[in-house]
Amino acid sequence: MIIDADVFVGKSLYDNSLSYDKLIFLMHSNNVSKAIIRALKPTDFDFDKANKLISEMQRKDSNLIGFARVNPLMKESVLHIEKAINEYDLKGVHLHPWEENYAINNRVVDKIMKKVSDSNILVYVSADYPVVSHPLQVQNLIDRYPEVTFILTHGGQQDFSGLSFDDTLIVAEENKNAYFDVSGVYRRDFIELLIKYAGEDRVIFGSCSPYMNMK
Repeated sequence: MIIDADVFVGKSLYDNSLSYDKLIFLMHSNNVSKAIIRALKPTDFDFDKANKLISEMQRKDSNLIGFARVNPLMKESVLHIEKAINEYDLKGVHLHPWEENYAINNRVVDKIMKKVSDSNILVYVSADYPVVSHPLQVQNLIDRYPEVTFILTHGGQQDFSGLSFDDTLIVAEENKNAYFDVSGVYRRDFIELLIKYAGEDRVIFGSCSPYMNMK
């Protein structure tokens, strides 16, 4: 069974929208049995409406596992996460500091993390974007919430030259509650090193569709 842990779906502010029907087609075409889905950046910036649509897809297809997308800079963000957990039955939260323009270790994120910590759900982080989610910045947040399970995109490093990969390995070795998807990691030696430091149980498949190709 193949589980794609990193899929974005819905209408996008950018030129990369992905419909429910197209997602199901991609999954069938690539023998993907299940997918963790979250909203692309909404065209109207209405994260609550986008999360509700993710919830509807989750109810429609049991092979889809919905995560909420929340922008902690928005004054309604706590309400959005509460509704996502209590009304929409979403299973985790995705934080995208690059597209939402905040540093992942900024204290503004704490109001979301406190709700997450109380609800025992997963936190997915779009990791190692310059300035906002370098692996050691993510580690700072992880250290504040050791009871929460985190998943970092792109093997923890977005600079595919490996410039920050040594820092990712620090996070992998020191933070047992940190997991890593390998979306965009095209070098086998990077994946092997990540498994060496994190262990095979903490390295997972994620495509980051439609930003990247599920195939």
